[in-house]
Amino acid sequence: MIEYADSSIHIKDTILWLDAVKKRGLSFLSHSHSEQMNTYHDRIIATKTTIEFYKKFVLKDVPLNALQMSYFRKFSIGDLTLTLYPSGHVSGSAQLFVKVKDSKILYSGHINNRLNPTCDEIYYPTADTLILDSTYGSNEYIFPKRDIEETLFLTYVQKNLDNGYHIVILTNPFGKAQYLISILNSLQKPIYLQNRIYQYTQLFKNEKIVDLSFIKPLTSKLSNPSILIYPFEQFEKIPFTKGEYKKIALSGEALFKDSFHSKYFLDESFVISDHADFNGLIEYVKFVSPSKIYIMPSKTDAKSLKQHLKELKFEVEELLKPKPKSLF
Repeated sequence: MIEYADSSIHIKDTILWLDAVKKRGLSFLSHSHSEQMNTYHDRIIATKTTIEFYKKFVLKDVPLNALQMSYFRKFSIGDLTLTLYPSGHVSGSAQLFVKVKDSKILYSGHINNRLNPTCDEIYYPTADTLILDSTYGSNEYIFPKRDIEETLFLTYVQKNLDNGYHIVILTNPFGKAQYLISILNSLQKPIYLQNRIYQYTQLFKNEKIVDLSFIKPLTSKLSNPSILIYPFEQFEKIPFTKGEYKKIALSGEALFKDSFHSKYFLDESFVISDHADFNGLIEYVKFVSPSKIYIMPSKTDAKSLKQHLKELKFEVEELLKPKPKSLF
């Protein structure tokens, strides 16, 4: 019933694709991250926040045919009955529950089962079939307690500001950046945002889930010392000379400091992620209690996740990219 083609999930014998990366007639978009946003589909299904992001920052002047869905409300398309549930990942992120004939299918999208003040708390629907994102599906990824890491992060920032250093924080522009703003607000200091992050953050202006009192565009005159937030991909474009700043990042990858620090030339990092860790994925599966699990490909090795779920008596299959057909 489930197939993996062109790096996307398709529910067979239906028009529905899930986070499709190539143009499709109908695709569900689980959240506002760029890997799901590179294609102009004929029609999309998403939450209000994800649609607003898509319109403003991806399509711009291109017309959009979108089915805007709220959490917990059923919606029918032909033989499909659809319901969106919060996934806890970023603002507007959603899981998709699909009922087709007698089958109940749940697509997790990116999930996070630790509290995040910038988005709705994750909900655990039950389903017969689960299509599971496995971003941190290796048992190496077991995160420390969130409150401890947040305290260490804020202590580090405050200490180095007091010592006269600028603080440059690398992060994902949508979701994690706004979460960091919500943490940093406790310091009551100006937070300067790189232009793209500043634009994305304006989507939160009317939602009142993030206090934007302290944010400023990077074009403003900097205080001394200052806090700056940059996208990961611009880790070398920093307006200070060496010795004037401390560069830090927050990610699940911070569990492996040596490789993570050398990749971005970091002074420090903290294990704060908007994804579920290995234990969180196991917990999620137990709540959903599916008869069959399809594990999606991810940047980390999910063999240990697959093995652990099998030991818990779940039927598990990895969705693998189809191999090119040989001519011989």
